[in-house]
Amino acid sequence: MKRAIFVFVLGAALIGVGAYQADATSGQVKVGYVDLQRTLSKTTAGKNAKRKLERDKTKSQATLTKLQDEVKALSGQLNSLKMSEAQRKAKMQILEKKYVQLQETFYKLQGELAREEAALVGKIFKKAAPVIQKVAKDKGFDLIVEKSAVLYSDPRLDITNEVNRRMK
Repeated sequence: MKRAIFVFVLGAALIGVGAYQADATSGQVKVGYVDLQRTLSKTTAGKNAKRKLERDKTKSQATLTKLQDEVKALSGQLNSLKMSEAQRKAKMQILEKKYVQLQETFYKLQGELAREEAALVGKIFKKAAPVIQKVAKDKGFDLIVEKSAVLYSDPRLDITNEVNRRMK
């Protein structure tokens, strides 16, 4: 507990020193923010990425639906057909293999979609970074943060619309 208090006090002191130094050198630090999620949904690059992800998601869903239908058909056969115990056991093994295949395919496709989404988002953010820097310089901001890291800010400090306009 004492260590936590010490770390808190030390952190507060460092923040205070940093704020004092920033204030002493430039008079005041101007901080703005950008909503990168809005950039993803409103810019052409973001919309294109979203469309590509939706196409890939649709293809993945079709693959999964086909496997699900196979599992349902096998399951239905087990319940409706009269067969020997050996035949039932063989069908049950096939059903179990198909079910495992369905699960493995689901996790594989889910992972692929997540990696693809991360790559596309990364490309857009990489494209947005120089635009954000240019807007920040043009508007006299010293620091720009992402909106999700902001608890409160005056909407006048939001540069998202300008970033999105310049990215189009």
